[in-house]
Amino acid sequence: MIYLKTAIVLSGGGAKGSYQLGVWKALRCLHIKYDIVTGTSIGALNGVLMCENSYFKAKRIWQKLNLEYLFNKLPKSNKSIDIIKLFGENFIKNGGMDIKKIETIINDTVNKRKFYNSKIDFGLITYNFTTRKPLILSKDKIPSKNLVDYLMASATCYPAFKMKEIDGNKYIDGGYYDNLPIELAIELGAEFLIIVDLGSPGFKKKPTKQIDSIIIKPRNHISFFLNFDEKAAKANIKFGYNDTLKAFNKLDGNKFTFKKNSITKYYLNNNEVLLDNSEKSFLSSIEQLGKIFKLDESKIYSFKSFIKALNEKVRKEEIIDAETRKSIKNLTKKINSKTLVLFFLSNIEKNRTPKKLSMVFTKEYKLAKYLQILGVEYGK
Repeated sequence: MIYLKTAIVLSGGGAKGSYQLGVWKALRCLHIKYDIVTGTSIGALNGVLMCENSYFKAKRIWQKLNLEYLFNKLPKSNKSIDIIKLFGENFIKNGGMDIKKIETIINDTVNKRKFYNSKIDFGLITYNFTTRKPLILSKDKIPSKNLVDYLMASATCYPAFKMKEIDGNKYIDGGYYDNLPIELAIELGAEFLIIVDLGSPGFKKKPTKQIDSIIIKPRNHISFFLNFDEKAAKANIKFGYNDTLKAFNKLDGNKFTFKKNSITKYYLNNNEVLLDNSEKSFLSSIEQLGKIFKLDESKIYSFKSFIKALNEKVRKEEIIDAETRKSIKNLTKKINSKTLVLFFLSNIEKNRTPKKLSMVFTKEYKLAKYLQILGVEYGK
């Protein structure tokens, strides 16, 4: 078997960077080796630890990161609008959040000896605001004394953070030039890419040539890029882990995650009574039910455990009152999907489904039929 020189490409994305730790965890479980890491912004910070092979150090940091820890400040709430206000007020008063504490954390975290002695190559991107030009640096071009400076420069998310000054030049986030440094990885000799794209704001340069790659990106909603919060980071890590194993065909699912072949086995054994004519559309129906009843999207389910969780949720739902039933039957006001599904399920169980309504709300009726087929009970 011919080994291809493999690069991990890490995009910027602020607080979303905890997702990349989940990707790294999965790559470790899969025993995937890599020769190069390139990163922009938070991708550069995660990347330097990947180059060191310091997974558990990175895990400890992400488990305690929050806005108070980073800036000694807290927003009124974890809502995006309050977080934006916090950063906006600091920009008006101070030109952005002070990054000295973050710099201290990075300085205490990075092991320069391990980094420079590692056989894994590294590259980062920042943007020189003074000269209006990007600065693209590989490991051999970063002086040891300035390593933390350039890492910080790459991750200086201006205007949320203050600009980083190095030798009289001011630098801002590398995402202002290339938030997904694929081209840099190719220039460093990559023959195969594992690309982790957090889907955050920033420019993305189209690479000059295409090489084989696997793209990993969040399939679920992950935290706001300025919301540094331990709980959100924990969920992001799970999503990164799940999505990576899906990308490498070790787990199934889209928004939800299932053990390999768990859905396939059920579909093949029961397709005669199911309402979808393909496994893909069946999975879509099952996941719609999971979304409607707000099952935990970060868990890894077997098909059996998914249905059990669904059953527990549906059993706890309140019985639809007479006024709501009347509104549904008369189409007098907009009703949410969950209520419609429960309405149809209760009527199916009593063998009195309104035909007209089942034709109007075909999606919800179909999902209610699936709940019946799957043995999910309501109102008992």
